[in-house]
Amino acid sequence: MGSFRYKAMTDAGAIVSGTLEAASESAAIRQLRARGHYPLSAVPADSSVLIDRLAALRPGRRQVSLRLLAMATQELAELLAAGLELDRALGILMGLKDLGRMREPLSLVRGHVRNGAALADALVQEKTFPRFYVGMVRAGELGGALEPALRRLAAYLARTQAIRDSITSALVYPAILTITAGFSIFVILAFVLPEFKPLFAQAGTALPWPSRVVMEFGDFVRDYWWAALLAVLAIWAWFRSALRDAAFRRRRDALLLRIPIFGNLLVGIEIERFNRMLGTLLANGVELPMGLGLAKDVLWNTALSEAVQQTAASLREGEGFARRLAQSRIFSGVTLDLIQIGEETGKLDEMLLRQADLDEQRIRHAIDRLLALLVPCLTIVLGLVIAGLIASMLIAILSVNDLALQ
Repeated sequence: MGSFRYKAMTDAGAIVSGTLEAASESAAIRQLRARGHYPLSAVPADSSVLIDRLAALRPGRRQVSLRLLAMATQELAELLAAGLELDRALGILMGLKDLGRMREPLSLVRGHVRNGAALADALVQEKTFPRFYVGMVRAGELGGALEPALRRLAAYLARTQAIRDSITSALVYPAILTITAGFSIFVILAFVLPEFKPLFAQAGTALPWPSRVVMEFGDFVRDYWWAALLAVLAIWAWFRSALRDAAFRRRRDALLLRIPIFGNLLVGIEIERFNRMLGTLLANGVELPMGLGLAKDVLWNTALSEAVQQTAASLREGEGFARRLAQSRIFSGVTLDLIQIGEETGKLDEMLLRQADLDEQRIRHAIDRLLALLVPCLTIVLGLVIAGLIASMLIAILSVNDLALQ
């Protein structure tokens, strides 16, 4: 017997944690299920934080890409629909060539299944799979509809990856443009401007102030570029360290939501993911409080996640879902109306999924519009910077010529 630290979710959606005595991780998970809890993790109590972090860095222990996860989930659903047993389906799935980093965790999951564990319990023992993923699989198993649950899960992962790809694609050209223009500005300041210094030396303080400022800034870039680079790296390291503080992360996320245009887009993306995830969970038979506890894990923004968590707590006190969401002042009026209609008609899952489809279309249009505006604006700004550098040089050259004619 040994001690295990556990984290689990109750039927009401509350997260509980503690320690218990069990012979193995599988036995600890079975104890939690016997209590009516949904296990989220169970690790030996004597394992140190450092060991846990090192274990999370091992190959195959990190969370895999959504694309790989969606592909594997869809294939597993197809194999189960063909009438194969779960053990056999997992074995065939491991034989696919395109699994990449998923092969090792799937092998471990199959080993747990062979030892008698349910699929959700096997996924819990591997840190590769997200918590919401495990929750949806467990809901499918409890409802006796694992294959439909896997199909819904694969569709959700595919849609999430599609939105992520669209955002990434939208930022590729602006990023290339920024890097190219930034390198050009660096070359002008560090290598081109110094060639003009002998020409301007005879002018001394007679140079116009814009030219003097540009020349001094060019000297700084040439002589102290490494200091600027170290300063940027130090700021980045401090920022990453500060993100470990929950209060700092909360302030950062709240600030992001207040940024014009970008904040609205971020809220839209987060709400779309939340609506689709919650609707899928409810369609799989998950109760609303537990569904909220799982769906908030797809929210990247801490401020939004805490708002959803407060909503789940209010539901346990008997307050209506739509009314509580309205108090958060995050969801739009149209979304709240659809949610209220879904509550009244008993079709909340359908309304959430329908709203998610509408939100996805709006997000794609918003990204297209922002991209159409971003590239010209970025081009104009960078062009003005380069033009300003060239103009300051021309002014200096003209001033030197004027001195020579005097």
